[in-house]
Amino acid sequence: MIYFISYDVSNPKRLNKVAKTLENFGIRIQFSFFECEMEKEQLEELKSALLKIINKKEDSLRIYPLCQDCAAKTTSLGNGNIFIPKTFEIL
Repeated sequence: MIYFISYDVSNPKRLNKVAKTLENFGIRIQFSFFECEMEKEQLEELKSALLKIINKKEDSLRIYPLCQDCAAKTTSLGNGNIFIPKTFEIL
């Protein structure tokens, strides 16, 4: 499953930690917007890691699932390219 994850983190230290954590799970699309392809177990691992970083009273995280059918209908206008991640396994 593909997930779009956006965040708004008020503290620069937490902001950097959130960004570094997300870089381990996906690719940055915009400054505070990542695209991640992962299984549910990985998503739960990511959510757990992010909840240890953010302040739930001050910060915001949003996770949007995108099914494969919808991903196939994605279009890009302008100079952006559509990145379609290929599933891989590290042995």
